[in-house]
Amino acid sequence: MDAFQLQGHSLDSLRRTDLPEPQPGPGQVRIRVAAASVNYRDYALATGRYQPELPRPFVPLSDGVGRIDALGAGVTDFAVGERVIGHYTTAWKEGPFKSENHLSKLGGPLDGWLARSIVLSADAIARVPQFLDDAEASTLPVSGLTAWAALRKLQLQPGAKLLVQGTGSVSLMALQLAAARGVDVIATTGDAGKAELLRSLGARAVIDYKQRADLSAAVREITGGRGVDGIVDVVGGQQFLQLLQAAADNAHIAVIGFLQSMNVDGNLIGPIMAHQLNIHGVSVGSLQDLREYLDEVEAHRIRPVVGARFSFEEGAQAIASIAEQRQVGKPVVIFD
Repeated sequence: MDAFQLQGHSLDSLRRTDLPEPQPGPGQVRIRVAAASVNYRDYALATGRYQPELPRPFVPLSDGVGRIDALGAGVTDFAVGERVIGHYTTAWKEGPFKSENHLSKLGGPLDGWLARSIVLSADAIARVPQFLDDAEASTLPVSGLTAWAALRKLQLQPGAKLLVQGTGSVSLMALQLAAARGVDVIATTGDAGKAELLRSLGARAVIDYKQRADLSAAVREITGGRGVDGIVDVVGGQQFLQLLQAAADNAHIAVIGFLQSMNVDGNLIGPIMAHQLNIHGVSVGSLQDLREYLDEVEAHRIRPVVGARFSFEEGAQAIASIAEQRQVGKPVVIFD
């Protein structure tokens, strides 16, 4: 089977290799992969920035879509030919998160989607909304579900104000979902050319953070001095301090990413206490959550924004493209 393996802690260690064709065991299905998408986590793993302790080698990429081409014994809920996506944290079926679920993640430590076939448990997959194409569907399991889970934590009602950052896949899906629910969304970008896209997806206001260095002041101008009720933070680092100043009393902040850094040096406790802020760590959700998210995507006919497209042979380039941080949406590898 044609596949890529990450063998070390740099992109140079990503090797195309021939692996044995996987066979589904009892309760499993084999999926012929049609497309896989790239998350920032994939890039961080491939460059040694994140979880260097994970054992190598493994097949990277946590998100993908394909059609079932073989069933293991006892599988009755799915049929050959059905189009499915995989649940990233395969052991997390329902209920609250447990730390041991980290060991069940696709694309490290478990083999992921940058291979012609993948074998998954039948209770770790979900059917794809038929109106989505393969590239769109491949973006859903990690960033899409993370955006959905973040909004659940934020507990926003129609008319509430939400701040999202940039044009990455989590932020865009959070924007699309929130707008569909009637939430008033403020988006940020450092590229004036992307402002129109953000508005077309439902943002009421767009802040160019390169033109407005004081983000919190810009947010308070838009909100009449009040601040926002919810924030989806994908950046981390020092800018988190400004986000605290942009939050309204009793606001909820979903901490998702670390594009800038995992470290924050400054006064965190004061604003959190003064404004009774609620801070939530968010990373995807359970299989039950994934299926509820897909139902909402179907109900609102939400089409994820797909970024640059790469061929299977360009798997390494697809992962490396994350470093540019200029793309809109997620890079996707199209297999055929």
